[in-house]
Amino acid sequence: MDFENKVVLISGATGGMGEEIVKQLGKEKAKLAIFARREEKLKELSDEIKSYGTECIYKKCDVKKIEDIKEAVKFTKETYGKIDVAILTAGVLIPNPIETFDASIIKNTMDINFMGSVYFIENLFPIMKAQGFGTIAVASTLPDKRGLAGWGAYGASKAAVSWLLESLRAEAKQKYNINFITIKPGTVDTPMIQNYERPGAVSPQKAAEFIIKGIKKGKREIEFPLIQVILIKLRNLFPPWAYDKIPVEMQKGGGYPNPKEK
Repeated sequence: MDFENKVVLISGATGGMGEEIVKQLGKEKAKLAIFARREEKLKELSDEIKSYGTECIYKKCDVKKIEDIKEAVKFTKETYGKIDVAILTAGVLIPNPIETFDASIIKNTMDINFMGSVYFIENLFPIMKAQGFGTIAVASTLPDKRGLAGWGAYGASKAAVSWLLESLRAEAKQKYNINFITIKPGTVDTPMIQNYERPGAVSPQKAAEFIIKGIKKGKREIEFPLIQVILIKLRNLFPPWAYDKIPVEMQKGGGYPNPKEK
């Protein structure tokens, strides 16, 4: 796929991987529609993209709000007449310590990381079905098969994304020529992990390169970086009794909060 003149919708566009994807696709002359909660940052980013001689529209969008998502998709379609690619990167990473287990953290995480993508897919699918083509790429996570101590809310939301896309992929491609791509990053040095020590994290710029390259190649899953891919796949082979012996603090990583018992 050549991105020049392709209409690309991007959620989570003002931070981390999303922002870098916007900048790199701007230089490739894609027609961009960018969405996030921070409207002032969206304007700054849009102005930068336009300085490349690239078309770029934006609108504030909170992925927890169905109406915001409907408006984002409608705005993109009405402006450009089509939507070739949607790259959905909006997400949150919130610890959920067992000592203070809190269902509201899980609900909030699921609403943003999972249901936000569901609402986008619901509104994008009829457009792509009518035009007879399209690609929807959604950010999941590399460790989406085994739980990590302390990160149950995040992991559950991303595992749900992976499961959903796997369920949709073959049928959507065979019936409607719509591609579903699961983006599975390892650790990326974004604002989401700024308080946590994660050795081996790749830069947002490098992550964006992996994602764009993977979409161009039409990959079904985009996994990176290689060393983390290998380590995660090996860890997935552990039987439950062995996996449970991995030190909890190692799974949580540096910087994880130490809450008091309720």
